[in-house]
Amino acid sequence: MSRSEFCWSKKRKHYSYLFKDKGNFRLNIIISTKSTRILHSKVKYNIRLIRHPNKVSKKEAFVIPFVYMDVASTFGEKSYMWSFDKNDKRKIKRIKRKKIKKANVELPPK
Repeated sequence: MSRSEFCWSKKRKHYSYLFKDKGNFRLNIIISTKSTRILHSKVKYNIRLIRHPNKVSKKEAFVIPFVYMDVASTFGEKSYMWSFDKNDKRKIKRIKRKKIKKANVELPPK
């Protein structure tokens, strides 16, 4: 089942764009304000967005180019009424097709 909402990820300490349900799990993309991240002692670059999904915010926004699968309880109760800029939607669509990084939990049986 699909969804399209922004929530706070308590596990990853960032805002997340939730776009699909898989049972008790949610597929999400992390939104950050930093341009780089250190992964296994290597510097990796995030994808820059044209505009922050929160229209009020003047900060630069970046997207971590992975799709994460987390348990639904790791997200906050509040859902934000944000939206991507029309030029950023293509970037998000490309990230959605990439490989999924699964959380350290057992997947439900098929």
